[in-house]
Amino acid sequence: MVAGETGMHLLLDTSVLSDARGPNPVREVQNFLASLPDHVVAIPAPVIFELERGGFMLSQINPDRARPLLFWLDKMLETNVHIAQLDSAASRLVARMATVPRFRRFWASGHPGDDLRFGCDPAIAAISIRYQMPLVTRDIQDFMTIHAEFPLPGLYEPVKRRWFVEPSRSWDFAEKEDATNCLVFR
Repeated sequence: MVAGETGMHLLLDTSVLSDARGPNPVREVQNFLASLPDHVVAIPAPVIFELERGGFMLSQINPDRARPLLFWLDKMLETNVHIAQLDSAASRLVARMATVPRFRRFWASGHPGDDLRFGCDPAIAAISIRYQMPLVTRDIQDFMTIHAEFPLPGLYEPVKRRWFVEPSRSWDFAEKEDATNCLVFR
C-alpha cells in the first residue's frame, strides 16, 4: 500500500516523535514523518501521556527546552491527527500482557528508587493489535519482546528503513520535498 491510501493508519511510537523533535533530531526520522499524509498518521493515546509527562518534567528543570516541545504537542493535537484510544478491548489485552512474567519490567524495575514505569509500551502494542495498525518505533527490542507473545500487525524502524514484522499490506514511504503534515510544521 502506498502511504496515504485511505483506510490504513500507521501507529507512531513515542520514540519516533521524540527523535524527530529532540535536541538532536534524527534527520531520517524527520524525513520519514514528512513523507506521511495526515490521514495515515495515528498516535496512540499513551504516547500523548508520555510526551506530556516528559515535557512537564523537562519544564521543571529546563523551561526553555520544554516550551517548544509542549507547543508542538499542542499544535499537533489541534490538527486532524487520529488518536487511537485505549478502549476496553485494548485494556483487556494489556491486562493479559501484565500477567506475562518477562513483561514485568514494563511496569516495575525491581530496584528501589527507580523512576515510575507506566506500562506504555504494552499499551501501545495493545492498541496496535486491537486496531490492526502497524507500529513505527525506534524501540525494536521491547516491541519484538511483546510480539513474541502477542503478535503485532507490523513493526517498522524508520532509520533502518526495515520492517521487523511484515504488515499484511505493503507500504511505500516516498520522501517528498517540502512535505508537511500534522507532525511537521514548516
